[in-house]
Amino acid sequence: IFFVVSFLIANVFLAYLIGSDRLILYIQDGPLAHLSTLISLLTFTGVFYFVFAWFREQVCIIACPYGRLQGVLLDNKSIVVAYDHKRGEKEKGRGKFKKNEDRAASGKGDCIDCFQCVNVCPTGIDIRNGTQLECVNCTACIDACNDIMEAVDQPKGLIRYASEENIEKKTKFSFTPRLKGYSAVLLILTGIFTGMLFLRSDIEANILRLPGQLYEHKEGNIISNIYTYKLLNKTSQEFENVHFELISHKGNIEPVKGEIKVPARGLAEGTLFIEISGSALKDEKDELEIEVYSRNVLIETTSTSFMGPRSFN
Repeated sequence: IFFVVSFLIANVFLAYLIGSDRLILYIQDGPLAHLSTLISLLTFTGVFYFVFAWFREQVCIIACPYGRLQGVLLDNKSIVVAYDHKRGEKEKGRGKFKKNEDRAASGKGDCIDCFQCVNVCPTGIDIRNGTQLECVNCTACIDACNDIMEAVDQPKGLIRYASEENIEKKTKFSFTPRLKGYSAVLLILTGIFTGMLFLRSDIEANILRLPGQLYEHKEGNIISNIYTYKLLNKTSQEFENVHFELISHKGNIEPVKGEIKVPARGLAEGTLFIEISGSALKDEKDELEIEVYSRNVLIETTSTSFMGPRSFN
């Protein structure tokens, strides 16, 4: 089962690197048609199998930076997986469960020292000793402890999400101003990220004047500037018959090469000339708005600057 899971994760990782469309194409072509990709896939499968079958909790302890970050950022008000030592220890400390025993009268805590929280921990720590570097907040200890508390007819929540302050002062969780601030920031960031996903264009276009080149004055009071363009395709679809249209001024855009194609997940670049009548220019440097079309479909809008003479009299 570990090998199957490792193989699936390796495929997902490969799809992330080369794209799902290309991965499906490789599968259809057969493994021998793409031998280097197959070797990479088997290598990653072996690495993931090694982690699942043997390395396991050592990843959390040695490789994963989560514990280090957690250790720096936590304070006594941070919500973590915590053991309620006030309730678990009481006056007499922990004690094994005895049938028909009145634990409240004996002064023993609710912890029956069954070690189930330690046995289920993937990193092998004892959460009863407090929050530790190796804790990955998997909550396995919470589930195990709740099952034991239910079996011995004690209230659940001996191990739960709580802060050190909640346990010491025996207070319940409250939505503090700090949590409200964090929630507001998280909500704003989520909104920005969602908006960026919906507003993201399929093509990113950059049109820049060629460095070190001045404008050219042609017949009929036509001013010409030379530009370089770069079109970055963010999709798995090829764009053909790409052309540019000037929308802010009356003029012409003439690419140096004829038909422009932007390959899937690729880049197209080249040179073009923009020609505008001198009478249409307002200053020595005007801002131009340019639309990029594939066939007759608008795929991007961009802007650039246009240089002309100071005076046209």
